Amino acid sequence: MDQRSKLNIAVCDDDIFVTEQLSEWIKEYFVSNHLEEPNIYEFDNGEDLIKSEVKYDFVFLDIVIPGMNGINIGRRLLAQNEECLIYIITAYDSYLDAAMSLRVFRYISKPLDKSRIYRNIQDGLKIYTTSNTKILIETKNENIILRAPEIIYLKAQGHTLFVNTSEGKYISVRKMDYWEKTLDTRGFFRTHRSFIVNMEHVVRFDHSLVYLDTGVTAYLTKRNYQNFKHAFMMYLEGART
Repeated sequence: MDQRSKLNIAVCDDDIFVTEQLSEWIKEYFVSNHLEEPNIYEFDNGEDLIKSEVKYDFVFLDIVIPGMNGINIGRRLLAQNEECLIYIITAYDSYLDAAMSLRVFRYISKPLDKSRIYRNIQDGLKIYTTSNTKILIETKNENIILRAPEIIYLKAQGHTLFVNTSEGKYISVRKMDYWEKTLDTRGFFRTHRSFIVNMEHVVRFDHSLVYLDTGVTAYLTKRNYQNFKHAFMMYLEGART
């Protein structure tokens, strides 16, 4: 997601009442929370949504609409912008598995509930904020600025602290306690005195190790196991359901 002042939100449903109701609730949420109103775009079919040249941050998408179904539309949207948060809106539970395989942000059943929509917007904004948080990595020779999600894991080795990112590996002049506080956002966890991991890269874990999709294994202390398990389940709930 880029650094625009306004969010771009699309609402796509062939039922005009649902589209108008969602748009109204979205506007009300931002106004009631003293936030800048987003740009809201309404669609009654998937083809027009796909053809739109706007880069959407949030998309509220019905599965059963004329033409291309919501799952295929979501797949196309994520191909265009992998950081788009997709909310699947449907009355059909039979599409749940397909929606989960797409890794939508939320799966919201009809009839719609205003308070639930509010909660899901709030959760989406937390993810959006985290995704756009800029992190300064200070080394002895340079300063590197990255977005928080670009950090994969940190590892302390003796008196040296390595920050491993999608851009490369850096030796930080800061200590682990500093990084624990700096990355105290949903998605990072200190599994051991020597490791902080980005849960987006966790593929499995047991009582002593956390395995990352980069092939790295991080230590997990016994006293941290239950806390990490709980944090990881909460992360999955927010990122994939």
